[in-house]
Amino acid sequence: MEKTPLAVRLGEFAAQLRHEELPAAIVDKAKAFVNHAVTVGLVGAGHERSAAARRAVLEHERLGPRRLGAGQGATLWIDGARVTRAGAAFANGVAVAVNNQCDSYHMLTHPGVLIVPAGLATAEGEGKSGRELLTALVAGYEVQCRCARDFIPSTPAHGFRASPVYGILGCAATTARLLGLDARGVGNAIALAASFAGSLIEGQRTGARDADFAEAQAARSGMWAASLAAQGFQGAATALEGAGGFYNAFTGSNTGDLAYTFTGPPKADLGEIVADLGRRWEVLDVKFKIYPTPGFNQPVVWLASEMAAQHKLVPDEIEHLTLEMNYLETLYPSPRFPRPPAPDGSGFGRTAYMLAYTVIAGDYPVLEANVEDPRDAGASTGAELAARVAALQKKVEIVGAVGRECFAPRLTITLKNGRRVTGEYHGRELMWDFARDAEVLRRFVPGLPIAPKRYESFVATVAALDKAPSVDEIVRLTLPD
Repeated sequence: MEKTPLAVRLGEFAAQLRHEELPAAIVDKAKAFVNHAVTVGLVGAGHERSAAARRAVLEHERLGPRRLGAGQGATLWIDGARVTRAGAAFANGVAVAVNNQCDSYHMLTHPGVLIVPAGLATAEGEGKSGRELLTALVAGYEVQCRCARDFIPSTPAHGFRASPVYGILGCAATTARLLGLDARGVGNAIALAASFAGSLIEGQRTGARDADFAEAQAARSGMWAASLAAQGFQGAATALEGAGGFYNAFTGSNTGDLAYTFTGPPKADLGEIVADLGRRWEVLDVKFKIYPTPGFNQPVVWLASEMAAQHKLVPDEIEHLTLEMNYLETLYPSPRFPRPPAPDGSGFGRTAYMLAYTVIAGDYPVLEANVEDPRDAGASTGAELAARVAALQKKVEIVGAVGRECFAPRLTITLKNGRRVTGEYHGRELMWDFARDAEVLRRFVPGLPIAPKRYESFVATVAALDKAPSVDEIVRLTLPD
């Protein structure tokens, strides 16, 4: 019996998803996606690259007077200008991405950079309710995560950046759902998005910052895929698994042969992409980042901070630090195309620096600029602190371990008196619910462009989003008084 093509099956799932049938934990997680993406987007809006993205959109895609609500276009956060929906998703998405504090699924994909800005822009323009937005977000996140799960490491092995490559699929599904497309229409949107996908890792390998715009540009293309499907355009039903399709192009095989895996054998079952839809939820495995550094460093900072406090560590008494991580986390962006180390031995993400800083300071500030390149100053701008961090950094040994899950570091600290302390994560520690993420996000309040009281109103509005008749209040609260 011939199998139903993947895009068709995913389109059926996304179109038929009903809010009242979603488990409470899934609705809660969708609210957390909105709260997290918009919060870090508000903080990131002041970055020079975010400002450049807004200027580009305003120059080419400004629409009429400022206003909120249904109709042509959507609203730029902070700015308040009315621009095209795709333009709003692009500019807002750059702000979410720019400091590396977005959400993360299996380290190398970041659904919230694309799906939340596109979902909010579409929901605003279409006049959709909060329930409709949340349901569409769940549909898009689930499509992206399922399509990406087993295939993520193999994509950068072929020179492509995984997050926009898979994110465009989820973005298309969310947008198509909010446009009211039926199962056939959503399937066509996903198929067209598969044809529009692409993004290179060369910039990350060489130290360029084009990755700040990559997901946002993919969001534009995903929204266009849905808009074209709404006009009757069709994609190939087998766009994902076909001999000349998405998986062959971006992983080198349409039969599940993999170049790399985080753990386990180099073989995937494409049938698992659609297995147990509506019963097994990949969205629950999405993690949240708050530190301005790549995802694989996030649990390192959390673990080091906890250990420093628990064991009352004195940096001058430390002889050696051994950090074990998944081997792919130490060869970013890909074992085939790793970034050459800097003269001080630092690689992409500056993991040793982040670890040393956290052990000395007890934590890492969330309101610093993104730290990923060895040339970045980082938070240790004071000469004394910088010298202490540099000295301790030389005592850090990083081991790439085959078999360790991603986001699951193990840290062993040897003291000069011979005592050793060890701590480890297992990969699920940062998979927070709404309440936990909202609590952590309050660390950003001093850097927000809106008043603390207004931000608390925003968080409360997101918490009640499933009861809201529209998303207008969410958008309004992103604007300064």
